[in-house]
Amino acid sequence: MAKQHLPIGIDDMAAYVPSIYLDIRDLAEARGIQYEKLAHGLGLLKMSFPDVHEDAATMAAEAIAELMDKNGLRPEQIGRVYLGTESALDGAKPTATYAVEMVQQRLGGSFRHCDVVDMTFACIGATDALENCLDWVAGDDERIAIVVASDFAKYESDSSGEYTQGAGAVAVLVKWNPRLLVIPRVFGVAMDSVHDFYKPRRAQFSETPVFDGPFSNQCYQNRMTEALGHFRQLLGAAEPALSDRWERMAFHLPYSFHAKRIFVEEFTKEMMAKGKWETAPDAKTASQTIEYQSFVKKKLEKAQRASSEVGNLYTASIFMALMSTLEADANENSQIVGQKFGLVAYGSGSKSKIFEGIVQSEWREVASSFRLFEKLSKRLAIDYETYDDLHFGRRERSVLPQEGRFALHSIGEGSVVQGARYYGMFHLNGQAVVKREELAEV
Repeated sequence: MAKQHLPIGIDDMAAYVPSIYLDIRDLAEARGIQYEKLAHGLGLLKMSFPDVHEDAATMAAEAIAELMDKNGLRPEQIGRVYLGTESALDGAKPTATYAVEMVQQRLGGSFRHCDVVDMTFACIGATDALENCLDWVAGDDERIAIVVASDFAKYESDSSGEYTQGAGAVAVLVKWNPRLLVIPRVFGVAMDSVHDFYKPRRAQFSETPVFDGPFSNQCYQNRMTEALGHFRQLLGAAEPALSDRWERMAFHLPYSFHAKRIFVEEFTKEMMAKGKWETAPDAKTASQTIEYQSFVKKKLEKAQRASSEVGNLYTASIFMALMSTLEADANENSQIVGQKFGLVAYGSGSKSKIFEGIVQSEWREVASSFRLFEKLSKRLAIDYETYDDLHFGRRERSVLPQEGRFALHSIGEGSVVQGARYYGMFHLNGQAVVKREELAEV
């Protein structure tokens, strides 16, 4: 059996999204932006935002714990937990170590002999982690890995990126004979060192990036096109349209409608190569054709649904798009066993990876257990003033503390524990508190 066709891939997935959100209509009103521009032009409806007690570690821990719990897994069975993030909490200590520490509190057991690490390359870091873990799992059919993507996409107030903000995490179970997707180990890659979006070391720490939106879009376009070419080369594919291989496509989505905007140029090239169009229309005209509208409805639209509800999740965005597609297909009773999904990853700085997954026979049962849209429907809307306080760190108490949820308890002070982060679980007794006995000793 050829290496790239080993039966390894994604067995299950779990998502965690903060329980509070800001309606984009409220942000548009506060910023003097037409709501229709954001909702109908970009597909933005709601912005997921972390509560006071939440960060990249707590969100990752929630996703990992759910994934392990619903699959009956113990920490001792997991050989790798690889976290993709650009919201790391420390310059040396991996955020993943904080996440597994919390998971141990809830599930018991020990990750003592588990390889735990962070991988960072802007929004593509978790895809890098997935490729790495696929290679590792391929070496032994008893190996099990978890890839987790966790991020908070935060921008300066009143900037052009503010309305795309979002927060959340997705955990992915990687193993042999997966129930969801077999992932052939064929990854088209394209990389170039550019400054479209980055987080430089500055005199004062900042969570927000330096970015050039139009330049970043062009970099995404360029790297995607180059990676598609590399993927075609690796396959030795003679077909003029790669997208014809794929029943669905899941992209990294900085905003919900990004995929249908970024792919129109490639679609035009494919239509020309197939002889369907004699001349190449401009992008706006091409996007309005019946052919492209049908393409979007069939292959891209389902991935947009969750993105509209949460915003940009950086490294988790492509995996949220995949979950959104699979759950929507399960709800609509789609017949997709054996079909291929194309995945288009991108990370600023910049790199794109193109790969594909083959839908397995048990996909429907697994996807139905995601309960993604059920979770999204149960969140609490916050007003603009609460959002503003959270954004600037003025709020000290959590908006929505929930029993048993992971929470940042405190940050160490003093010479030997300065900056150390201590986590526990919320317990409600009249007010939200975190039990000290649940924490590592300070």
